[in-house]
Formats: sequence, structure tokens, C-alpha cells
Amino acid sequence: MSNRSTSAKVARSAVLRSLADEIGDWSGGPGPLYRQLATAIARAVERGAIAHGSRLPAERALAAALSVSRGTALAAYDQLVAEGLIERRRGSGTYAVDPRRLSLPAGREGSALVARLVDRSAGPTDIVDLSISVLHDADALPRTAVSTDDLAEVMPDTGYSPWGLTGLRQAVAELLAGWGLPTQPEQVVITTGAQQAISIAAACWVRPGDAVVVDDPTYPGAVSAFTAAGADLVGVPLDRGGVALAPLEVALEARPALVYLQSTLHSPTGIVLAKGRRAAVAAMLAEAQVPAVEDIALAGLAWQPAPPPIASHAPGQPIAVVGSLSKLLWGGLRLGFVRAPEPVALRFARVKATHDLGSSIVSQLLAERAMRSEEWPARAEARNEDLRARCALLCDLLREQLPTWRWVEPSGGLSLWVRLPRPVARPLAEVALRHGVAVATADALSLTGRHADHIRLSFASSASDLRLGVDRLARAWSDVNR
Repeated sequence: MSNRSTSAKVARSAVLRSLADEIGDWSGGPGPLYRQLATAIARAVERGAIAHGSRLPAERALAAALSVSRGTALAAYDQLVAEGLIERRRGSGTYAVDPRRLSLPAGREGSALVARLVDRSAGPTDIVDLSISVLHDADALPRTAVSTDDLAEVMPDTGYSPWGLTGLRQAVAELLAGWGLPTQPEQVVITTGAQQAISIAAACWVRPGDAVVVDDPTYPGAVSAFTAAGADLVGVPLDRGGVALAPLEVALEARPALVYLQSTLHSPTGIVLAKGRRAAVAAMLAEAQVPAVEDIALAGLAWQPAPPPIASHAPGQPIAVVGSLSKLLWGGLRLGFVRAPEPVALRFARVKATHDLGSSIVSQLLAERAMRSEEWPARAEARNEDLRARCALLCDLLREQLPTWRWVEPSGGLSLWVRLPRPVARPLAEVALRHGVAVATADALSLTGRHADHIRLSFASSASDLRLGVDRLARAWSDVNR
């Protein structure tokens, strides 16, 4: 094969992968399959993710990539032609047409997981969603409501506080001290979820073109935040003990702008970074003089005590420890925090003020009451035991119905990182949606594409949903094998 034809083939393959990434998990809605596919492509064209004038994949190639029939792909293209969003050029191919609307730059809408969250929250659905790892139950929250009298006592009385409520910052400082990281309230900034804390870190330290080192696979929200900041991401692999030290050392030699690592209950793998490696990572960061974000968002869901954070081994270094009160208490609170040396914390508070002026005071009061409640330790323990039981149930169901799948049972968190017998995660996810169950592939979680044989399954759902979800997964797996 000539170099020219090889280059053309590689280019077509890249376009196909890009289109599949942009439309995400498209087949979970109502109506015929071809219409759902046409709608997903139309949205990508309208928001500018598929550029005006760009060539679309041939129907046969699109069908193979999305695990549908060629007739489905053909019918979807026919509908888009009728709507004026694409055009066929004889002897040349199929091309996107300018939708004459304002569009966002590509990549600003996050991953397919974000798109699924948006779609699922629009209204009721019959889909069993095992793809998004969030706490569904608000049992950890106090039973009393926040009153206007409570709000009248808030300082400042405007409710605008980029730092967050003093009482909640004190509670977070005590929580971190209990996890082995001595902390003062002055080092804590309350954020609107851990996701905002990561975005603020990107705004503080990252400029377009900077290199940011991340674990691979990793949390998709971090990928979105750093990509939106214009970073070039550098992936470092994991093993059973967490981030691999030798590749991390090599990555640090290039003096990246920032390092992002998850030390406790890594998402999606569930790994807890080994104690000895924590000290080694801290020493590497200090020697390289590179700032870091240490994500411990799932630490409150550990079923046994974890070693102290990396930051405890390097108290003077610019390490921003990011955590989540939404993961600790309830997803709908939308609260997180960042703990950093005081000069860095001040910078985070100032940058946060440009984002939203301050997180919800009502949510903060609820969180503080929950963490100060006498019932809190028992509620937290009961919640974790319940999650542990759901994890055991999911593992039992998978062993029974999908015995060729493999995983390492986690020591906490909200999900399983499951290895399939062969690299068919994306087609399985598409077929599974048509059976009524959503799973997360590594597409949004990995920079290298080396995890095409893995899916992430959340066990945070109810027992009935887990049983129904695995039933549907088993049927989808049977279809993929056929």
C-alpha cells in the first residue's frame, strides 16, 4: 500500500473516531434507531463539533463503528439530507452543511458522560444508568430544613462568600485532620463540587499549550477541565499499587505545569495509592518544583482507613487537595472543597469569585449540620456498609450471568472497573443502551486508548436496578458475541 493511501486511511479512521466521540452514547432515547442517530449527528453539526464542510464517514464505516446495520446509518443520513444538515456529493462523499447558527468551539461540552448526564436529567427515563457514579440517597443529611432565621445569621449577610462558610470550613479541616492531613480552616475553600475545584486549579496554574500530567485512566471531569484550559495532557499508567513511579518521574523531567493524581479510591479503577508511593510522589514533586492536584473525592467512601494524603508528606509544597462533600453526603448538594497552603488557598478563593461569587449557602448549612450531627458517624458507617453490600451484589450478579468478565474488587467508592474478554467496550455500550442499560467506556477516561476492553459499572443504584441492569447487560453481551 502506498504512503498516500495509508495516510488517507489513517485520516478517515481519525474522522470516524472523532464523530463517534462527539455523538457519544446516542441510542438511549425514544423512537426508531435511525432517527436517534440522525438527531445525535444533527446536534453535533449544530453546535459546531462537526465543522461546516467536513466530510462524514461512509455509511458502511459508520455502521461498523456504532454496531448498527448499514440500513440504519443510511436512513439516518437520508433524514439529515432531507433536513439540509448534510449533503451528498456524487463521487466525493457526504459533507456537513453550515447550520447557520452560533456554535461553540469543539471540546467545550465535555465528554460523552457529561452529555448522558444532561440527557438523563431532562426527564424520566426507562434506562438503568450504571455509568454515572453518584450517591442517589440523601440519608446522610439532617431531617430538619434550613429556615430563613438560619440564613439571617450567615456572615456576610449577602450570602456571597468565595471562601465558604466558616463553620463548614472548620468541619472540613477536622475531617482532613482525621484522615492524616493537619489542616486549618484558613487553608480550606468551599467549592461547587470537586469538579469546580479542579477547574479552578486549571485556571490558577494552566495556560494554553502547557503540559498537565494525569493518571491514565482518570476522572473524565479532570480531562474536560484541563482540556478546556488548553492543556496538552500527558498520561501516566497505573498498576495495582497506583500511579507507576518510573513513568511519573520521566514525565516530571519535562517540567509540566501541573500534575493531577487520585490517591484514594481512584476513579475508575478503585485503587488506593500505596503508602510508600505517597511519600515517593511527594518527594518527586518537591524535587521537580511542580504544583499538584491530589484528588481524594471518594476518600469518605473507603471501607477501611486509607494512608494519609500525599500532601501530608510535603506540607510546604503547592499541593491542592480536592475533595467532595457531594460524594460524602449526597450528590445534589453540589459541594466540594480544596485544601492548600494559605497563599494558594487565597488564590483559589479569588479565582472562585470570578466563577460564581460563592457556593450555595443553603447547601453549605445542610452539609455543616450533617457533619456536626451526633448521628453522623453512624449514618456514614451505615451508608458505606450499604454501598459495600451493593458492590457485593453486583459482583455476584456478574459472576452468575457474565462469568468471563474480570475485575479487582474495590475497597470502597461507587464503581467497578470491569475488563471484558476482548476490546469491544464501545460496541457493547451502544448495544447495551438499546437494551436499556447505560455503561461507561474508557473513551472519556483514558488518553491512550489502551483500555478499549474495560467498562465502568456503578453499584450506587438500588438492588432492583442492579439486577435489572445486569440482566440487560447479559442480553447485550450475547448480541455482541453473535
